[in-house]
Amino acid sequence: MAGSLLVMALLLIYVPLGLPLKLSVAWLQGAQSQQVTSVEALEKMPLRIGDMLKAQGMGMCYVPPNTQNSHSFVFTPFDCSGIYWNNAAPLPQPESEVIEKAASLVATVNQQLHPQGSDANVNPQLATAIEKSGMILLDNFADIVLKTQALCGGDTDCIRLKNALVNLGNAKNWSGLVKRAQSGTLKGMNVLLRPVSADTLENLVKTATSSFVYRETHLATEALNSPPPGGFLITSDEGKQLVNHPAPSVPLFDYSALEQWRELQRLSGLLLNTPFKAEGIITNITTDANGTRHIALHSEPDIVTLGRYLGTSLLLLVLIVCLVANTTLFIRRVLKNRSRMDNIQRYYDNCFNQPLTPAPFLR
Repeated sequence: MAGSLLVMALLLIYVPLGLPLKLSVAWLQGAQSQQVTSVEALEKMPLRIGDMLKAQGMGMCYVPPNTQNSHSFVFTPFDCSGIYWNNAAPLPQPESEVIEKAASLVATVNQQLHPQGSDANVNPQLATAIEKSGMILLDNFADIVLKTQALCGGDTDCIRLKNALVNLGNAKNWSGLVKRAQSGTLKGMNVLLRPVSADTLENLVKTATSSFVYRETHLATEALNSPPPGGFLITSDEGKQLVNHPAPSVPLFDYSALEQWRELQRLSGLLLNTPFKAEGIITNITTDANGTRHIALHSEPDIVTLGRYLGTSLLLLVLIVCLVANTTLFIRRVLKNRSRMDNIQRYYDNCFNQPLTPAPFLR
């Protein structure tokens, strides 16, 4: 019995038995092969664990609930080893007015700090003199102020950037600087910056805009994780990709803030409604609270692997039979030993407790 327990414990610890048992039972029951190309056909089809399923159509790559964890998928934030398949209209691509305002602010600052070619608003002789002096000219300071106000409308938003612009604009406070920009007082005002001050301003703009962009990107990703109810979620329990798209050369979170947003939009346009092909043996079927049926697939094993699965299941069955038999024999032996001791004790009690009869009188 100890040997059976030891072998079974080692088998349970070191060998995954869930899949071999499912496939072995399905093989013994006679699994069926199903092939579908529409959601309606799959809804009408009786599915069992162990059946072979081949599905092909247009679906949406799965978006995990937590995309900020350490696990990185091939198409992060999309995990294309899972496909939502239903008849609902595809989700719209993510859009954000906040990010467009942030991108506009970054663009105008970059354009003024790093001009390409000559600027028609600046006298060529003045531009040449400024360039020789090593200074940098902001030729549309009012535009930077107005776009900062459009993005950072709250009193506690972009405090450091606002303070820097107030100092550059020689204003008492931010509200006064904004009023001057809105009234046109700052129109035509040029601001000269040293290279160090220009780098500081550029970094302040990047820091201020990045916080807005990261937040909007996270909200957009969460919105993608809200597919319509019903339908199916077909997943590969081996993590195999169900779509035929080349993997991105750079992971999403290695991009800067605005680049992350653009990459998210590109991936959304590609993966929110994409062709997929899934085939394998059904290893699990569940239904969530939204009425979506989750179907887990595993690649069809070859003859050798299937034989190994059957052998593993048979070995487990033999060990269970041996354990039950040895346990039964052990219990019978314990009961028999206990009964034997009781019988011996009763025998000797009867021997010593018998009344003595007196011997007859002899003459």
